[in-house]
Amino acid sequence: MVSNPEFGLHFSGRGPHLATFLAAYLTIAGCATHHSPQPPPVAYPAVPETELQELRSLPQRPYGRLEIITVVSEVGEQLASAINNARQSAAQKGANALVVLRETEFLQKAGKRKMTVRRITYLAIHRR
Repeated sequence: MVSNPEFGLHFSGRGPHLATFLAAYLTIAGCATHHSPQPPPVAYPAVPETELQELRSLPQRPYGRLEIITVVSEVGEQLASAINNARQSAAQKGANALVVLRETEFLQKAGKRKMTVRRITYLAIHRR
């Protein structure tokens, strides 16, 4: 039996193989858990909502990604209001463009009523 009371380790009948395995495991585990700190997210000043552009594709010039916004609402006044709220939120976070990533429209039942619902997924970006 190999014993090291200083570290509370006791090995019996396993020989040096277990100690070697544990040393290697702890070394690898120590390296795997080391993470470099992430850079802080870039914050942009709020933009007037009137300056927010809607794009159908990603721009060629550099841009910063801010967030993905999904709007799901019944077509009509509710949809217009939801889109307006999404635009306001994006502008407050410094986005100067919304890129339409996906847009779908489908029928949905609500009790006996059928309604047309639209789902729009935007990527809020800050073009440089």
